[in-house]
Amino acid sequence: MKDFYELYRHAVDDVWKGWWVSWPLSRRVALGDVLENADGRVRTAGTLADRGIGFDPRPGTPRNAYRHDAQGSVSVALKAAGSAADGFASLAVADAGARIGFTKGDTAFIVYDGLTETTVADARGLATALVSRGWDDWDGSLLAVTGVVEAASGTVLTTVESGGYAELRVKAGAGPVQPVLADLAGSASIEGRRALGLEWLGSDLTPFFQVVRLRKGWFGKVKKDYGPRQPGRGAAPVPVPPVLLEEAQDDPSAVLEDVPPSEQPPLGFVAA
Repeated sequence: MKDFYELYRHAVDDVWKGWWVSWPLSRRVALGDVLENADGRVRTAGTLADRGIGFDPRPGTPRNAYRHDAQGSVSVALKAAGSAADGFASLAVADAGARIGFTKGDTAFIVYDGLTETTVADARGLATALVSRGWDDWDGSLLAVTGVVEAASGTVLTTVESGGYAELRVKAGAGPVQPVLADLAGSASIEGRRALGLEWLGSDLTPFFQVVRLRKGWFGKVKKDYGPRQPGRGAAPVPVPPVLLEEAQDDPSAVLEDVPPSEQPPLGFVAA
């Protein structure tokens, strides 16, 4: 049986390459958060605003919903309220819902609804600000959250063996209403199950986010060219060399790099 994080991470990589995932799934992440990635764990480390770094948010690529396509190994049978419950073990005729069937083990069913994406608008401004902090009190373990995807609701189910299933009940409106996949995100309840692993339904969440850091070689270059920074944070002895700020302004990618999902520790967040 695969680890739940590994299974989920692999499932969402089909669309969300380059994005980190909130883990545990209920963890909220905000644009402008600062994280510390050290010792195999991610810790919250305040915000950019705490360090005097301002930024403007910008709407990202419009998205509405996401469903993981498990390459035919997950089947979804939708049932309208008032229709016959043939093939359902836990739903009554009056219920609207769905039966999620898994034909393979270690498979995930994922659906998110009401997705919105927000990113930091000014990469040059952020690069310049982080270079200034890197000269002072920002080190190589710190990450800045520069993109977030929020979801109004979501459901994640995994199975530990083939033949597993889940029956979900959703709220029915007036008359025989046929549910859609979005109705299975968050607001449903699991009424029947077999061989399920992870069962998670939630709302108001941040399933995906992006982080940047000062490039790994940046600190070494600064030390080589200008000597070691003064020990202790918040005590830079001299102003930031203008050439470093100019480099950040001319080409933000020369000083900042996206941190790939492969570097996200699988153990999730811990308290600061």
